[in-house]
Amino acid sequence: MNTTIAVKQVLDTTPLIRLKNCTMEFPGVKALDNVEFTLMPGECHGLVGENGAGKSTLSKCITGEHHMTQGELYVNGKKIRIPSYSIRESQALGISIVHQEFQLMSDMTGLENVFLGRYETKAGFIDWKALQKKISELIEFLEVEVNFNIPVKYLRTAEKLIVQLARALINDSKILILDELTAVLQEKDIQNIFRIINILKKRGIGIIYISHRLDEIFECCDSYTVLCDGKYVNSGKVKDINKPQLIKMIIGRELTQVYPPVNEKFGDMLLEVKDLTAPKAFRNVSFHVRAGEVVGIAGLLGAGKTELVHAIFSNHKLTKGKIFLKGKEVKIKNPKHAIQLGIGLVPDERRMLGLNMQFDIKDNTTLPTMRMFRKFKIFQDKNAEAKAAYEINKKLNLNYYSLWQKVSKLSGGNQQKIVIAKWMLKNCDIFLLDEPTRGIDIGAKFEIYSLINELTKQGKGIILVSPEMEELIGLCNRIYVMYEGVVMDVVEGERKTQEVIINSLLGVNEK
Repeated sequence: MNTTIAVKQVLDTTPLIRLKNCTMEFPGVKALDNVEFTLMPGECHGLVGENGAGKSTLSKCITGEHHMTQGELYVNGKKIRIPSYSIRESQALGISIVHQEFQLMSDMTGLENVFLGRYETKAGFIDWKALQKKISELIEFLEVEVNFNIPVKYLRTAEKLIVQLARALINDSKILILDELTAVLQEKDIQNIFRIINILKKRGIGIIYISHRLDEIFECCDSYTVLCDGKYVNSGKVKDINKPQLIKMIIGRELTQVYPPVNEKFGDMLLEVKDLTAPKAFRNVSFHVRAGEVVGIAGLLGAGKTELVHAIFSNHKLTKGKIFLKGKEVKIKNPKHAIQLGIGLVPDERRMLGLNMQFDIKDNTTLPTMRMFRKFKIFQDKNAEAKAAYEINKKLNLNYYSLWQKVSKLSGGNQQKIVIAKWMLKNCDIFLLDEPTRGIDIGAKFEIYSLINELTKQGKGIILVSPEMEELIGLCNRIYVMYEGVVMDVVEGERKTQEVIINSLLGVNEK
């Protein structure tokens, strides 16, 4: 096997990572408080906790991005000198991190991305033949089919993640930190990641697996560590606990009912679309939403779900079809016009599309409603803005210390609350929610579910896009299942089951 990815075949009892009394303080905040953590060779160790629990901070202490305030770090039994510890040193020790967010040069090939900054040369020139040989050996090792010779912008999401994983492994990594790796993947791609994890474990590689999807912890992890508010809660073997016990450790209480009762009291028709068509995205899509109703959109990657909600928001070009709001046909010119008509969009990429990460909480909350706070139609009433932002975020139980705090410093769940809060402040009638619980913990998910339920009680119409069938079944009155841009089935009542939805997702219509 290639020496660049070979590791010990025989596992020893020396921990790959050992953290003792790890404490990390920032000005005014103790992010980690005497945390203990151990990773063994050939082990997949699940690191779980609510947003803001300290998972990312802990991983950054291990990679050298952060220097612990107190505590000790051992890598392969060797004590690390914290003051001089750096990312470069951690990489030399065989530690790599694979992020959910792509950190790739989109116009470069997969091969170029993998070896970026560490090209092998021959006679002063890059030795492409040698690099190609290494990639071929790695592909064979991982048992994947990815074209590393085309620009990564042409690769599927799952293939881009494989490129990032290859970049970590090509440098003889013995410790991998996988941070929310599966958050943007479909089920078959997630299973492929699990298959790769099992291959790596057999080679003695230790994996720290960070995820909010608790089912994945039970499927691919050997052990777990729970953090809460920066404090160590518990560690153990995954086989010794069940999901309710893990949830209780994470949020500090039992979660007896994940989904609130679905609202069954509907009002008048809020939105109706007929024969909506967008080239290479979807065609002849028709559905309706009544006041107080949650309508789900299900579909595999590429089915046209996201393009559909963006088209309703006038953020994706339509070539055919009609849109009716409260029974009246409208021609939505642009997103600004959509907002004026009472439509709010919560996009799947909150950091890129839902928020301005350079703005504070107040400005993000009041961005669509700034005209509501004008004095004499000229001056901005900052006090009125702050009061409105404070009141709406209080309703959503936002966890923050100042309205002038940058949203980039908030957890994912709190960021998502602000994206929803701005449309509540605008008093929108229709909420387009595209994967509103992506990348947030179980506690924050429950709060979003409760918020959706509260909006329906207020007579709002909700369109919910989600890759999680359990979420759609638990929250929606009716589910439209899309397959390759076409509505394959409409599921409600007794037919609202995973079996029926899966058949339609795969193009098998069994009405």
